[in-house]
Amino acid sequence: MHKKLALFSSLVTLGMMLVLIMGGTVTKTDSGDGCGTDWPLCHGKLIPTNPSVETMIEYSHRVVSGIEGLLIIALTIWTFTVVKNRFDVKVFAFLAFIFMLIQSIIGAGAVIWQQSDAILALHFGISLVSFASLLILTILLFEGERVHKAVSDKLKIHLYGLTIYTMVVVYTGAYVRHLGATYACVGWPICEQNVWTFESYVQMGHRIMAALLVFYTLYVLYLARRETNRLVERGMWASLFFIMLQVGTGAWIVLGGHATYVPLLHAFLITCYFGIISYLAYHAYRSTNRAVDAARKETV
Repeated sequence: MHKKLALFSSLVTLGMMLVLIMGGTVTKTDSGDGCGTDWPLCHGKLIPTNPSVETMIEYSHRVVSGIEGLLIIALTIWTFTVVKNRFDVKVFAFLAFIFMLIQSIIGAGAVIWQQSDAILALHFGISLVSFASLLILTILLFEGERVHKAVSDKLKIHLYGLTIYTMVVVYTGAYVRHLGATYACVGWPICEQNVWTFESYVQMGHRIMAALLVFYTLYVLYLARRETNRLVERGMWASLFFIMLQVGTGAWIVLGGHATYVPLLHAFLITCYFGIISYLAYHAYRSTNRAVDAARKETV
């Protein structure tokens, strides 16, 4: 029964990835107003007639998001019904549902009330948390009760810190897009224009924070290698791969990657990176606690 649940969770996780990419398409193509100020209807209709390209992009995103929301609800109910003795599994199912709900509310608010760029930038980050929760849930369902090597306190703290800092960098990147500051800087990696605007400072600030994220990733990888923690080390190598490609696509966008697929690839890569880092952070918390519990049992 749990295997079927794990497979269903995998499909829902992939669906959330699709929602994130489609949301990025809406932002990239400025299609957020494609259905006017109506929600959940589109221009006052359940199915729009003679839709423009922007309307189709926004409408398809709403339809896929709605289906994904129903799938997450079904997954959450199924998880709570079937999984009896795994509190952590239930927590991540609940988190996926809650953050999906928050994401939907912010998306609806963006259409109805035309929210500020600072609020709109939260949308992608909240969707990322929902995706990461689904990914962790899926991994936990597949691996069962397997026990991994404990993680040291130092590595654990830095995995937590890396996860939190990644969210900050993701927010600044989303703010760059919603502010329209993607091309506010001339040149890469340093802004080379003589006159700086607010958008230029936001763009340059995001670049600096992204560079620090790369170095932080390298440092956590170094800690994992020194500890010979194979699972965390492999995860950090994968994270380094994704973050380096992320930086590369960021440069590609600035230096002439105007095609829609380039920013979408940018969003896909950071989604993969954040999913891995989030799992490693929870793994550190879980494995350390299990090691402590095992030690306590041995002393009793």
